[in-house]
Amino acid sequence: MLNLIATIRISDFIDIALLAIVIYRFLLLIKGTRTIPMMIGLTVLLGGTYVLARLFSLDATGWLVENTVGSAVVILVVLFQTDIRNALAQVGLTTMFRESSPVSRKDLIDEVVQTAFSLSRRKVGALIVLERESGLRNYIEQGKLVMAVPSAELMESLFHTSSPLHDGAVIINRDGRLAAAGCILPLTSTKLPNTKMGTRHRAAMGISEETDALVVVVSEERGQVSLVHKGSMQVNMDKSALHESLTTIFQEYDRTNGLASKTRQTFSA
Repeated sequence: MLNLIATIRISDFIDIALLAIVIYRFLLLIKGTRTIPMMIGLTVLLGGTYVLARLFSLDATGWLVENTVGSAVVILVVLFQTDIRNALAQVGLTTMFRESSPVSRKDLIDEVVQTAFSLSRRKVGALIVLERESGLRNYIEQGKLVMAVPSAELMESLFHTSSPLHDGAVIINRDGRLAAAGCILPLTSTKLPNTKMGTRHRAAMGISEETDALVVVVSEERGQVSLVHKGSMQVNMDKSALHESLTTIFQEYDRTNGLASKTRQTFSA
């Protein structure tokens, strides 16, 4: 053991540290995309197949898996080329937009509530998504990148009927920034509480079933404000009820999971 330790050089530590940093930064880049779940699925599939091949002496299957793993880098690049390209393209943008501090949680909730009920009075439809732990980068990249401090004035202008982005969703990322507008969300196949609810409510329910995002919906026909979370919808809320629900859900989330970074601490109320 002592002889082995004696052979370790300073350059070996630098080599390991550099490789760890590269892997860590790459995982951060692809966080919130479909790449990680697909990589896990591919690993489980290949690993399970290889174990079965070894147990039952399936030589041809084992040979195929071994050769597939040997070409893993090429396979990953082909399968995930879009996500990898988009992630690398965000490196400069992330650095630039991290310079200013995100808004406080309380200010964000105030702006969202003000926006919802201002639009509600005028019966202008809206779909506001608040990202939490589950990444929404795939949906953000499909919309129009904004990356601005969220304000009632900005969000109302984006949802104005004359805006080309008014039919899509606005997504506010976990750092408290209005990341994108005009985003397209998945539609639910679940039956909605009211048959008169349209595409906005189906989209709100759809994204809440796939992620832990909070979604505020303003009905264009009735002007009603609803909150959707984890596949559950609170309909026809008043201003104080929406504010209280958003605050309570975020506080419960913080108590359960804790704030993982300085950025999230800044974003907390």
